[in-house]
Amino acid sequence: MNLQLTDIIIALLLASMLYAWWRNITIREKATLSAKHHCESYNLQLLDESIAGIKWWPCWHQGNLMIKRVYKFEFSSSGVARYSGTITYLGQKQADIWLSPHDI
Repeated sequence: MNLQLTDIIIALLLASMLYAWWRNITIREKATLSAKHHCESYNLQLLDESIAGIKWWPCWHQGNLMIKRVYKFEFSSSGVARYSGTITYLGQKQADIWLSPHDI
């Protein structure tokens, strides 16, 4: 069996796409848990028990190329009104979490 350079490149591209997809799912699950714990610490309810990715881009941080991901979620303080929040991950680490102003 003769392998061509294009076959190797295609296999590497598919493997890297599969790894990126798997990594994104892992970080999304971590972000969901972080948002849930953050809401619970302020006596808020994370609505729909889910988050949605809204931004994803490569950036330089302390001399390293990393992926910056921003996820959006909704929460409630009373069970009636919906408020939005965002959670930002830089690489594998949580960089920021923001909750919109809400009723207490």
